[in-house]
Amino acid sequence: MDETDRKLLGLLQQNAHTSRAELAQAVGLSPAGVHKRLHKLHTEGYIRRTVGILDRGKLGLDLLCFLKLTFKDNLEAANLPALRRAVEGLPEVLECYTLTGSDDALLKVAVRDHVALRDFLRRFSESQQVVGRVETCIVLEEFKEGTAFPL
Repeated sequence: MDETDRKLLGLLQQNAHTSRAELAQAVGLSPAGVHKRLHKLHTEGYIRRTVGILDRGKLGLDLLCFLKLTFKDNLEAANLPALRRAVEGLPEVLECYTLTGSDDALLKVAVRDHVALRDFLRRFSESQQVVGRVETCIVLEEFKEGTAFPL
């Protein structure tokens, strides 16, 4: 990956709908050259997928939460597949990470309101048997939200 590839990726992170002609002009290549580079970046896995980022508030998903999970047992070999299966079936879960430290996993969850959160927590509890403790943190204000990586 060279500097031109980095510029292309940076532009796409800001707006994936930027035309090939606009990208070409911005990086000093022909549209065919941009197409060839983008194809290579996709093929090599630098671009995993292209998505639309929706406005959570306009969709009525006003409650954003982080759930800190602690496993019942530290048998990671059994916990991770069970947690993975549980969160795959719950569309409210936006992100899921395993962690070092006192909490074993972290979920980012978006729901309509506190009633939807209560219902989600019940369904999550019923969908798995490996989590012993869930601490729910409700986001009061977002200062920075992003998907762009530093290049």
